[in-house]
Amino acid sequence: MTNPIASGGGEDLKGFEAIPALDAVARAFGLTAPRGAAAEELCALVAAAGADHRPLDRWLAPGGPEAAEDAAVRVTADALRAFLARRAEALAARERAAAAAGPRWTALPPALTGKPPADERALAALRPEGLGLAPLTRARAADLAQWLSGLAARLEKADAHASALAALLGRDAPRTVREAEELVSLAGLGTGPHRAPEHWLDPEALPRVRAARAELADATRRLAETEAAATATFRPEIVTLPELSDVARRLTEGARGLGGALSSAVRADRKIISAFTTAGTWRRDLYDKLPLALAWSAAHDRLRSLVRVHGALLGRYATPVLADPTVLDAALGHAEALHRLAPDTLADPRRRGLLAGQLADGRTPAPELTGHVAAVRDALADWRAVLRGPRLADRAEELAGQPLGRAARWAGAHLAPLAAAMELLDAVAAAGRGDDDPPHAPTLEEARTVLDAVREARLATEALHARAGADRLLLGPWYQGLDTEPSGIGAPLPDAAPGQAAAGELLARARDLAARADGPHAEDRHRELLGRYAPDADPGTAPGPGTLALRQALDIARTAERLAPDALADPERRARLAGRLADGRPVPRDALRQAEEIRAALSDRRRGAPGRRRRTRTGGARPRTTGDARGDGRSG
Repeated sequence: MTNPIASGGGEDLKGFEAIPALDAVARAFGLTAPRGAAAEELCALVAAAGADHRPLDRWLAPGGPEAAEDAAVRVTADALRAFLARRAEALAARERAAAAAGPRWTALPPALTGKPPADERALAALRPEGLGLAPLTRARAADLAQWLSGLAARLEKADAHASALAALLGRDAPRTVREAEELVSLAGLGTGPHRAPEHWLDPEALPRVRAARAELADATRRLAETEAAATATFRPEIVTLPELSDVARRLTEGARGLGGALSSAVRADRKIISAFTTAGTWRRDLYDKLPLALAWSAAHDRLRSLVRVHGALLGRYATPVLADPTVLDAALGHAEALHRLAPDTLADPRRRGLLAGQLADGRTPAPELTGHVAAVRDALADWRAVLRGPRLADRAEELAGQPLGRAARWAGAHLAPLAAAMELLDAVAAAGRGDDDPPHAPTLEEARTVLDAVREARLATEALHARAGADRLLLGPWYQGLDTEPSGIGAPLPDAAPGQAAAGELLARARDLAARADGPHAEDRHRELLGRYAPDADPGTAPGPGTLALRQALDIARTAERLAPDALADPERRARLAGRLADGRPVPRDALRQAEEIRAALSDRRRGAPGRRRRTRTGGARPRTTGDARGDGRSG
């Protein structure tokens, strides 16, 4: 293979004072001493040892630059494909977001997400389960919020009234709607004219009252029967005749007929009886009617006796003469109702006293009791109507089994989630669908789908932007983020900086390869060959130094192969060349300085500048006894 440096050509360097220095630099780099114009190319190659991005050692071998070039195209193609895929994904996601949310989707606050907030998710844990908000539009959410707010306020107020009413009556606060209704019914027992005395509220006293009432009822019935049988013959006053039984016995046992008529005693007894008859005179048939009068009188006495016996128990319902069964029944009914509605309260003496103080006979209920009763009664009627309505029909039974306060908290638990839902719906509506589009009222579920699309667009955009640094290194001036035009990657630039045109050619070749459907095109061996210059497409790894750097390193390797193929083929000389030119090796600063002075001397020689030659003769380009000149691999 011809060595352009060794073959020289062009200008003859005979008599050039810098030839010893030139030979020393060439030997240090493992190159053949140049002749003619090739001396300047040698200096250019030596100058490349000071480049920012130099070829890897393994590239500086026969066929190495070509293999590195092929690997560069392949690895760059895969990196381009990954970038274009991220860009396409971001653009598609943004189009979906715009289609779903409207033209101002980017103005949606990032804090808004499609995930329900914690307080809305907590509605599912309520008992009964809270209302679902997903099907609500903005208007329906506002209506529901207003309704639930009012309901919660009414229930909370009713709960306060119910608790106060229960305290007045010695009761626990009602735990269900039914208990609240029973509390109202209980409080209503304080207004009747015939109420139970306080001592009737003792659970041990009630059976005795029942027994007394039963005896009185039986005696009253017996009195009514005997009165009905005797009243056609005898006047009512006969039952109060003290000597009735004696008179009736004497008449029954004494003489009758003419003998009785002649007896003054018999006539006196007949006169007593006839005074209490409806006819007012004695008749023979009165002998047979006397048992009726006796039975009537006995029933009357029995009833009066029972009234006296039960007087302390019955109180004012045991009158001095006879008990009024209707009044007594009303009072007993009052007692029975109290025991039925508040058995636990009446079993506790202290609480029984509180209840009796409001509802027992002779007591006047506290003034505030009436207000509490009215408030609770109205609230319960309203709550029952709500529970029968469509909004809570499927939760009515469970809500009715809860205290009013808990039901109020259940309703109130929806207010914060509804407010957040309305805020979300307002934000989505503000993004709009364009002034020319028909108005659309999305549901909360639809709005969250919109936000999911917006989130995906933002994530895809962020994923693209997160690699912006690596992508700029890959694409150089052709990188425009989302606006990068795939077909324009690598295209000629009007004001290209040094190295950009060559990098563009590499990118164009990689772009065309990436467009093929048979990728990926690079293997591990290609990436290993490129080493730190490999533009890795994996977001989890650090990017390489970029395509411009890769192109510079490849060009230096190509130049070495073009100018010194014989040096690359000779292991000893290749080692010296790589030791000074390869990436990661110490920069040979003395050699760079000598090469620069030689190039300046060559330039002066061509222009015929003796002053420069005189300076060279005085040492400007004289061979230096440095490590570079001796070729021992050390650098300044």
